[in-house]
Amino acid sequence: MSIAHEQVISHTRQNTGVNFLDSGGENGRQWQQPAPTELIRFRSGEGWWETAITLTGLLEQHAKVVEEVQAAIEAEYEADKRVSNFEVGPRVMERLGYHQLVRENTYNWGDTDLDQCFVFEVWSKDEDREWIYANNADEAVVLVYAHTGADVRGGYARPIAVVFDGEYSVPFELVVSFSPADDSTREWCERHHNSEYPFECGQVSHPESELESAVGELVEWQPENQVLVFANPHRDEDDPECDEPETLAFCPSFWL
Repeated sequence: MSIAHEQVISHTRQNTGVNFLDSGGENGRQWQQPAPTELIRFRSGEGWWETAITLTGLLEQHAKVVEEVQAAIEAEYEADKRVSNFEVGPRVMERLGYHQLVRENTYNWGDTDLDQCFVFEVWSKDEDREWIYANNADEAVVLVYAHTGADVRGGYARPIAVVFDGEYSVPFELVVSFSPADDSTREWCERHHNSEYPFECGQVSHPESELESAVGELVEWQPENQVLVFANPHRDEDDPECDEPETLAFCPSFWL
């Protein structure tokens, strides 16, 4: 699945204006920030580094627009210039014969690695449908309202009507995990009793911290192939017959 980058950023970087609740200065709103071009974003500073799942990349690479519904939403904006972003969804979906199964804000989930939260609504023409496992357009449609402002209490973009790939209607494991990027790193993990990769999401609550504790100093981030490279803290410490790699490479990812 994929959505054109330009269509995605028209939602994830939509100018939703300013609000008296905003903090972060004059340029601290999401719509004022450069649009990401990757799925996993990397940032670092003196003594720290972090990764995040970009909402732009999540939609672009793991969702598909439900064109009929999206066209109806855009037509509603044209017909009523005063309709609010949170009003248009229910108005259109109910007219099309859909029932809202759930409405939630990922901000309320607590620990996620999303770079920006979003409100989502799952709609189905079967009002008794189990919403969690409704993962295709015949079963349900998901409306995503990206938070593009500063304060989470306001600043949500127009809805985009999508279905996500994966097992669920909406991805739930939105935490970055880390797995070996090459055979030498994978063999190193096994030799150092990391064969179950405790820095994979689902194993610990903070895989990033677990990875840093296990492999030590970050050497570089390779954005072209989305790989983190670390210095091997155990180089030359083990059996000299073991071919220890000089650096260790890990791919950040997440589970759908």
